Amino acid sequence: MKVNDLKAILKFSAKEEAMFGRFDFPKDAFYPMILSLKVGGAWSYSTDDLKSISVMKVFTNYNNETKIGHTIEEVYLFLNPEYVSKEGTVYRLEKCGGRDERALVTRPYSVTLKAERIIVASISTEKKKIFIKELDERTVSFTGPSAFYAAHEMEHLEHIEIDGLPMWAFEYEEVKN
Repeated sequence: MKVNDLKAILKFSAKEEAMFGRFDFPKDAFYPMILSLKVGGAWSYSTDDLKSISVMKVFTNYNNETKIGHTIEEVYLFLNPEYVSKEGTVYRLEKCGGRDERALVTRPYSVTLKAERIIVASISTEKKKIFIKELDERTVSFTGPSAFYAAHEMEHLEHIEIDGLPMWAFEYEEVKN
């Protein structure tokens, strides 16, 4: 690793610690958000008295005239989340952690979660900034992929083993024109 890269990483980490230190939270509650910011995806963390998950929503602002777009990722951090509601059923392929293959699982199409506190990090690829704020609301609803991720991470908090039909249960079939 180059010295300048190492310096930039250390500077970023110090700013990150200062930002998250502004919230009256146990530091380890931020682990899921930090992982979502740095490696993507949704994450969960739990101890006997603390549970937190991160869930991402991704949007694209695209200009049809210039043919240039930028994504905005919103990473929601829920402190001690609970379900308010779940609706619908979607069959989808997922892979989790140490599993070697994807499995066919069911997920709700929409979920509403409530939490003691909710922090949102909005990442602007256009501005190269991460905007952090605490929501006044204590509930957030998700649909589609964000709902799937939320349900998956809630299973982790509930210590439910993610289980489904393995990929090798599918059959190949040739389609002729």
